[in-house]
Order: sequence, then C-alpha cells, then structure tokens
Amino acid sequence: MATRQSGWLFLTLRGIVLLMLGWVFGALYGFTSLGLMAVFLPVCTALLGFSVERATTSGWLVTVSACASALIVWSQQFPPQTLLLPLWGAYLLTGLVVQALSLRRWRRSLQVYLLLLLAAVGLGMAWQAYPTLSEGVFRSGEARLVPPASGEWRRVVLGGALAGALGGLTGLGGGYVLVPTLVFAGMAPHGALWLSLWLMLPMALLSLWASTRQSKPSWSQEGWLSAGAFLGGSAGATWAVGLSAGMLVLCFGVVMAVLALITWRSLAVLGKATSLKDG
Repeated sequence: MATRQSGWLFLTLRGIVLLMLGWVFGALYGFTSLGLMAVFLPVCTALLGFSVERATTSGWLVTVSACASALIVWSQQFPPQTLLLPLWGAYLLTGLVVQALSLRRWRRSLQVYLLLLLAAVGLGMAWQAYPTLSEGVFRSGEARLVPPASGEWRRVVLGGALAGALGGLTGLGGGYVLVPTLVFAGMAPHGALWLSLWLMLPMALLSLWASTRQSKPSWSQEGWLSAGAFLGGSAGATWAVGLSAGMLVLCFGVVMAVLALITWRSLAVLGKATSLKDG
C-alpha cells in the first residue's frame, strides 16, 4: 500500500514539474516567437534524462502547443489575412534555394557569427526602444492594435526571404530574423510578432512530424509538457498584446540577445567537445 502511495505521489509531483517547465518555455515562446531549442535540449537531457532524439521531439511538441495557443490569443486582435501567403512563399522558396546550393557545410561558422550579430541586434532594439517607454508601459484599455496593412507585402516578402535564407544556411528559427527585419523596416512590433508566429506554426508542425519518426513521445511525460506549453503560450501572447510597442520591442530585444548568447555558448561547447572527440 505504501509503495502504491509513493508511486502515485512521484507521478503527481513529476507531472506538476513537467507542467511548470512546459509553461515557462511556452510563455517565453508565446511572448517572443523565438526558438528555444538551444535552451530546451540541454534542460531535457540533463534534468529529465531524455535522449537527444526524444528531447528534440519534446521541444517541437512544446513549440507547436505554445504557438497554437498564442495564435488563438492573437486571433482576437488580428484575423488571418493574405499577407501570410507571400510570407510563407518567400520563406520556403529562399530556404529551398539556399539548401539546394549546398552551402550547409559552412553552417557551424555561420551560426557562430550570426548569433553574435543577433545578440548585438537585440541589444540595439532594446536601446532604440528605451526612450519610447515614456509613452507608457501598458496600452490603455481603449487602444486597439492595428493589423499590418495589405500594402506592406513588400516588407513581409523581404523579411520572409531573409529569414528563409538565413534559416537554410544556419538552421536558426525565423523569428530571430523576421521580427527585427520587419521592426527596423517600420512595421508595428505587434504585427511583426504576429506574423512571426504564423510563419513558424507550419514549420514547427513539419519538424514535429519529422522528429516523431525518430523518437515517439511518451504522453505520460510529454503530455504534461505540451499542456503546460499550451497554457504558457496563451499567457505569453496575452502579455505581448497588453504591452505598448516600446515595451514589447525592449523585452523582445533583451530576450533575443540573451537567447542568442546562450545558443552561441552552447555551440561553442559542442564544437569543443566534438573536436576533442575527433582528436
């Protein structure tokens, strides 16, 4: 009897921990649309004891859950529009073209330099946004967000093409490139974040499908993670919707800089370990 109670208690506590962990990653993704695999993989392998293949499947499951719930929140502000079609087309076309050019042999070096550049861009976004905080951190209750105009398709195509090209070269998530590109091109930050979430949803679904062919998820654990990510993605998107444009850019820039530096450090450690193994 005591063994059954201790087993039930362990499963309950494990479920709560996984739910909270999924919520944290989901909230961060829903708030920024930035890929978290470089942080998620070490956490799952070290803390939960997952294999790399299983951690990858779990990471894409968390991403899909968080992205879907965030878009449910955003749908109350911005309905889907035709801008999504040129965005997806530009991203896919440039990504396929870059991969067909067989330039992936330089991926590791390009990742290192691009991540350092993204960290600098993130800090630049935060620096640029800081003076605008005098307008207020939170939007007033009467103020409504304005969706991107259909006439902004040129910016959307440019941002999608750049994200696709760099994604094909380095494998980094499109949000790292798309959101800063659109913001610096003059698009409202909320609209850029919304487009980034829509860009990544089909990509995350395809990646999840591909990763499940390598490792099937165990729903007794990944189910808790995905449930927490779904709740967290909704919370993160709600925070993003409630912030002023300046505060959103400031938070996004800081988070992007931190994640880029963490990813850069992870790649450096991985590269060192690989060179020692080969030597």
